[in-house]
Amino acid sequence: MSGPAQQRPPGGRHDEHAQDLFQVDPGAHEPLADLAAAAGARLEESMHVPAPRPRRWVAYVFLAIAVVAGVTGTSALSVSGGLSRPGPAVVVGVAYLVCFLAMTRALRFIPISIVYATWSGVGIALVTLIGWRLFGQALDAVEIAGIALILAGVVVIHLFSDARAH
Repeated sequence: MSGPAQQRPPGGRHDEHAQDLFQVDPGAHEPLADLAAAAGARLEESMHVPAPRPRRWVAYVFLAIAVVAGVTGTSALSVSGGLSRPGPAVVVGVAYLVCFLAMTRALRFIPISIVYATWSGVGIALVTLIGWRLFGQALDAVEIAGIALILAGVVVIHLFSDARAH
């Protein structure tokens, strides 16, 4: 049996290399040679079958997880005393780790512009609500209008963006 490097033309494609790798010389009918030829045929078939893609809604679940984890981390950051309190500091670290891991999963199927606009816009609105309800921070009409505009921008991006996932 001759080696694949001898039969592969310079600049040859990967699928040609796979065929050459399992090619059996005429007259060689050994059980291992027949097994190699059969494996090569199966490998060739599987190289052209696209991998199943998860549903796009799964990416939005990961984006929602990223938003919730980011808001959790930011809320814990405000009570961590400059990361000097161990409990809230651990929550900050774990929440941001979960946030960015989930965001990377969302980025597999949703363009970065959509992910970041959603994550930051919805995050801003939720952190503002938490600040108002849990920490007693005051909101005036201008701040509420600004947050409404941010959320409207997120909706506009989702409805009218032509950005496509990579």
